[in-house]
Amino acid sequence: MLTFKKCGLPSALLALIMTLLIAPMPSYAQPKRSELETMQAFLTIMNSYYDIIESAHEIASDNEKSAIIKMQKIQEVYDDLGRKAKAADVLRGVLQDSSNPTIRNAAYMLLADNLKDTGRADEALTVLQKGLAENIAASK
Repeated sequence: MLTFKKCGLPSALLALIMTLLIAPMPSYAQPKRSELETMQAFLTIMNSYYDIIESAHEIASDNEKSAIIKMQKIQEVYDDLGRKAKAADVLRGVLQDSSNPTIRNAAYMLLADNLKDTGRADEALTVLQKGLAENIAASK
């Protein structure tokens, strides 16, 4: 038998509260199934939206990640404009201007992909070998 003396409330009042808490909702107060599905879909979308915002903030707060995303976006825009080869000039500029190893590694890989995609596979290999040589020298 359940005892309510420790709560300081009369047993009858606590029993009534417990009954109301565990009683099923009347049918007129229960949301319809489609409403529940809509609410669940909305909550799922909002959760995904907040995950995207959190990821965007994480990237925007990190100069290396931001630079890499920008290099990818520059390639994408030049590709959309039908001038994919022009992105190679931007990536070469990054390699000339940046001493940051993370940014340089990404620039080497993006540049090599760009060169390969624009029919300059031999030049892509040269770029990758140069990037690899930098990595090996830095790891000594």
